[in-house]
Amino acid sequence: MKRIGAAVAALIVMITAVAALALPAAALDPPDITGVDGALLYNFENDVTLYEQNADEVIYPASTVKLMTGILAIEALGNDPDRVITVTADMLKGVVGNNIGLVEGEKVTVADMLNALLVGGANDAAQVLAITVAGSVDAFVLRMNARAAELGAVNTRYANPTGMHDEAMFTTVRDTAIIAKHCAKIPYFMSIVAEPKYVMNATNKSDYRNVYNRNYLIAKNTETRYFYNGATGMNAGSTTQAGFAVVATATRAGLTYLAVAMGGIEDESGALTNYVAARKMLDWAFGGYGYISVLSDKTVICEIPVTLSSSLDYVTLVPAQSLELYLPTDTNVGTDVTYSYKTISDSLTAPVELGQKAGMITVILNGEIIGTVDLVTTSGVSRSDFLYTMEGIKRFATSRFFIATVVSAVVISVAYVIINSIVRYRRMMKQRRYR
Repeated sequence: MKRIGAAVAALIVMITAVAALALPAAALDPPDITGVDGALLYNFENDVTLYEQNADEVIYPASTVKLMTGILAIEALGNDPDRVITVTADMLKGVVGNNIGLVEGEKVTVADMLNALLVGGANDAAQVLAITVAGSVDAFVLRMNARAAELGAVNTRYANPTGMHDEAMFTTVRDTAIIAKHCAKIPYFMSIVAEPKYVMNATNKSDYRNVYNRNYLIAKNTETRYFYNGATGMNAGSTTQAGFAVVATATRAGLTYLAVAMGGIEDESGALTNYVAARKMLDWAFGGYGYISVLSDKTVICEIPVTLSSSLDYVTLVPAQSLELYLPTDTNVGTDVTYSYKTISDSLTAPVELGQKAGMITVILNGEIIGTVDLVTTSGVSRSDFLYTMEGIKRFATSRFFIATVVSAVVISVAYVIINSIVRYRRMMKQRRYR
């Protein structure tokens, strides 16, 4: 019982006596990212940015513009993928750079154009979709800028739907990540960008076309050294002014990451630094972070006294549930994690139910709270009717009403005695006077 009393006496008790240590160096060291103007790494499940470099510097967007083009096109046309579009001369006006060779009068489907845009990065498909959606490229660009602002990409300005260089067009790595996060919420979008190749059926003007994914993390038809196991999309491209850019998502073991690397170059070895950076960030995340068990629902945290029971005078408390948290994988739970708990009261009164909430435990990592879980009882405790009755009598005997009643009775009794004494005294004096 001394041990029980000591455990309950402190409302907040440190279970682990060792103070929280700094995270091991490996968990704190960022990935070695060089050769890009900016980079960012984000985890979807835990809504956390793990790494960023120059994320708010204004840069040219290159083909990442097609993320927004895809968003607006799918929102307007995605429910009718078989809709036929007749390509006009206006749709092809000024098209340069990467394209699939569309010609005036060619009949294509919405699905064809979305895949050509998002898989192949085709600039002619981008303009076909833009004019189909908004009536003109200029009107579509207005929609692009409005939507970017709505999503919170406030440092982005579009000038065309293709990403071909324009001095008036700019973005940031952070804005690009914001837009990519929205893309990840669109199932149709993600199903398209995950494909290494799209076969476009023959049209009235062309034989079938093989449209290969320009994201080398996904496709291996042109380059194999950047292919990434678990990659699921999204976009890649380049211009002379913007350099090489890649926006990539990848999933392994229930964790999904977004890696953005922009302003890359081809280094002296011939490697494209945007892909090298994206792979490094993803490797670092998958290897360095994961779900770690920091609390088990089988661990007895403390004991708490129980009153009004003849069978047990205490119950033990355990966490209501186990707790797994997203942490660096080299986190040492025994030294880096500490705990504190608080009980609701100094004791429980029977009857006590199994699983009854009786407190709360807090999990702390390096001085920061990373989780809280209820503490619940491991058993039920029945009430003793005799002890309950005695407790009721005790409560009544110590109640204000009872005390007031007793005091009143005493006062009345004393008053009665005094008054009676006075009356008797007067009678006696009266009798003596008449003798």
